Amino acid sequence: MVNKEARRESRILAVEVLFAYFSRGEKISIKESFDHVLHEVAEKDSDAFAQELIDRAIEHFKKIKVIIRAFAPEFAFEKIAPINRSLLILGITEMKYFETPPIVVINEYVELSKLFGEQRSASFINGVLDNFRKNIGRQREDDEPA
Repeated sequence: MVNKEARRESRILAVEVLFAYFSRGEKISIKESFDHVLHEVAEKDSDAFAQELIDRAIEHFKKIKVIIRAFAPEFAFEKIAPINRSLLILGITEMKYFETPPIVVINEYVELSKLFGEQRSASFINGVLDNFRKNIGRQREDDEPA
């Protein structure tokens, strides 16, 4: 069984990495951002889950960006606050490309939004991720052979 606290720390690290990346106008590489946050902020040598989460988010970034635009159409992607953008990217990544139950993912990222975001961040993150969760179910049903 995976230690829940260790997973939360990994998610926090991943959020901090993406936030640092977006806050600097994407002028540094994700690797530089990851290395800085890992060593200087978290004071760790490695974090396999955070690394995998970031790697998959970057690998599927274009698809994830389309998903965010679809489920938050009233907000231009680039205008979403960097912390909320980071939370949404990682939440969708974890729901779509990991085996973590969607309800767990939503709860974790809503809690992180309360920790890092603005007052309205939690309801925004919850709304987007929950709508995506509902769509995943329909998508999987559509993928089933008739």
